[in-house]
Amino acid sequence: MTTERALTRLRNGLLDPLAIRSSEGERLAAVLVPIFEHAGELHVLYITRADHLSSHRGQVAFPGGRVDPTDKTVMAAALRETWEEVGIEQAAVAMLGAFPEARTATTGIIVAPFVGRIPWPVALRANPDEVAEIFTVPISALRAEQYRGLYTFRRNGLEWKFPAIIYDGRPIWGLTYRITINLLELMDESRAVS
Repeated sequence: MTTERALTRLRNGLLDPLAIRSSEGERLAAVLVPIFEHAGELHVLYITRADHLSSHRGQVAFPGGRVDPTDKTVMAAALRETWEEVGIEQAAVAMLGAFPEARTATTGIIVAPFVGRIPWPVALRANPDEVAEIFTVPISALRAEQYRGLYTFRRNGLEWKFPAIIYDGRPIWGLTYRITINLLELMDESRAVS
């Protein structure tokens, strides 16, 4: 499948990004799923959250964070947080759409995921207050069975196992995994287009 066909399938399956609105009283965060073309293949950009953060420390995630009262839209929060965390300018993001909001399993935060195409190469800078690392994964690796496995989450002496994509030693699990799988499913040419 060509990159443009994959992006068209993705765009057609996503929600209007401006339709995502914040709800009163809910802990809402917004993330950007940055997607780009390199060497004829689509890639996804991820971050590893800094170890000193109070929540989701050391976990693989998409750039993003809490929606602030000053954000005009939930999408604006995702773009602002992406700029703050990895240095991608808001104007450089071509917004493709949004996934429905979802709740994290471990903290109960509602997350609004937006998907945007970014130019490549692009100058990136990890904000050390929030981000330990920025890395990218080709779509072909995200689809490959060789990178599928389980991640063991431990808290308060208990363990839970979650499905994961483990790429280059980095476990993509939880909500980040679910968003990634949704992304792959929307771009899957064998699925019917709605």
